[in-house]
Amino acid sequence: MLSKEWFQLSTDMTYVCLRIAPGLVQPVTEAEVLTLLLASNCRRYQPLTEGIRQAVALLNALLTNPDVPSHAPVPIAQRQDARLLIQVEQDKMSASAQITADWGGQPLTLSQLQAAVAASEIRLGLDESRLASLVQTAREAAPGTRLRPVIALGRAVEHGLDSRLERLVETPAERILRPQERDHGKVDMRDLGTLLTVKAGTPLMRRHPPTQGIDGFTVTGQTLPARAGKESAMTAGEGACLAPEDPDLLLATRPGLPCQERAGMRVDEVLSVKQVDIRHGHVIFEGSLLVTGDVMPGMRIKTSGDVVIGGFVEGGYIESGGTITVRNGIIGRKQEEDEYLCHLNAGGEIHASYAQYARLEADGDIHIQSQLSHSYCRSGQDLKVGDSAMRKGHLIGGVNIANRLIMAPVLGASAQNRTRLQILGGYFSHKEQEQALRQRKQACREQLDKLQDLILRLLQLPREKRSPETLQKIKTLRSQQLEESKSLDEQLASVQAELQALMANMDIIATQRLFPGVEVEMAHHHNRVDIEHGPIHFAIREDQLQLTPYQGHR
Repeated sequence: MLSKEWFQLSTDMTYVCLRIAPGLVQPVTEAEVLTLLLASNCRRYQPLTEGIRQAVALLNALLTNPDVPSHAPVPIAQRQDARLLIQVEQDKMSASAQITADWGGQPLTLSQLQAAVAASEIRLGLDESRLASLVQTAREAAPGTRLRPVIALGRAVEHGLDSRLERLVETPAERILRPQERDHGKVDMRDLGTLLTVKAGTPLMRRHPPTQGIDGFTVTGQTLPARAGKESAMTAGEGACLAPEDPDLLLATRPGLPCQERAGMRVDEVLSVKQVDIRHGHVIFEGSLLVTGDVMPGMRIKTSGDVVIGGFVEGGYIESGGTITVRNGIIGRKQEEDEYLCHLNAGGEIHASYAQYARLEADGDIHIQSQLSHSYCRSGQDLKVGDSAMRKGHLIGGVNIANRLIMAPVLGASAQNRTRLQILGGYFSHKEQEQALRQRKQACREQLDKLQDLILRLLQLPREKRSPETLQKIKTLRSQQLEESKSLDEQLASVQAELQALMANMDIIATQRLFPGVEVEMAHHHNRVDIEHGPIHFAIREDQLQLTPYQGHR
């Protein structure tokens, strides 16, 4: 029977060998040899699969044919020292120690690890406190265990933050769309609250200066310089000023309605009326208008500032140089194909609870909280229909145009109403610009060909018949055309990059459901929805209009 006496160590103690000699009375298996090895004093040695297979074959052959010539002992296990390799990742932001625990040989020592680190590319970010514990872990690991702990980390660069403007007061659009709570949790839908207007001296906005950022570094010692944040100024509009003792604070200089501008705020003078109807008459006002009640059909409002309406808009024409905010609904009706009896036109944004059969046009965003139906809606930026979480809200029918984003929980209706959604974002004007540049480029190329042909003809003439002045003049013209061609190439590349960026930023999203009957137009792509979808996202990728499941809130 095979026993430990059949094992013998090589002279240098590197190998465990199995003697090949008579004496066995039954065949032996590879599993038996391996089991015996693991039970011996050489259990940490690395088994040699091919050696075990060869030894078993020789022993079993000797068992069946004792006359087989004798064979030298066969190595079946090998002792190996621990192996170590320091690897720095390709991005140079981390380095690891690749350790293979010893097979009965010399375990990894701290001095070996420290020497390997010193000889590597690692210059910064080394966690020396981990090295000793890492050596101990490798000693206690099973033979041949592979460890790859991170021993050095770089620091990512932290770029500086740009100047940031923090508004310190609510705007009418924020305040009016949130009912004022009264005693016992009841809500007064007509109460616009006291925050719609400010007093002189009220802080309006604070500017947070840009930060410098923090440099990073790689484990190889390369510094990753941080980019400082961009500086931008805060401007005081009419009715506002910078605080005398704090140039980063904007204050109101008069009572009125706070209105946000591109890089600051202004305070408009406020005209407050209860209702705009035939008894009050049309309203034309240089400033902002606060209507606590309704705007009745046929009435006209025109202001240079914001318009805030606490009730309904039941028709009429409202033109605002700022933002139009309607606490309740916008209710109109349609006369002919493109004629609406209710028309809102804002130089800023439009906010309302709901809108139907109305024409809404805004240079900024349009946000309808619950439902937008059968309207003509054009936003210079984004068009959103729905609550803040985009869980409830319907966009049904009509023509709806935005520059970047159209988003609603539900797009279309089960009745398959025709609902047109367009995002153009200046695409066609950019395409016209691109086409004009291509035509100029073609004309420039043709002119270059003509000049080159003239130069060749002149050079073919005998020297005495050749005019150096004419040749030089033509060469000068050719140089000018070459510069023009280079400039056109740069302009064309810039326009094409802008086109790609425009299309990459176009999105149409239904966060809950998309019904048949919806027609999508994005840049030059068209799609008519024929089947019902769950959450869906329209986007242009690689010049293709793609529909993908929507996952997440934008």
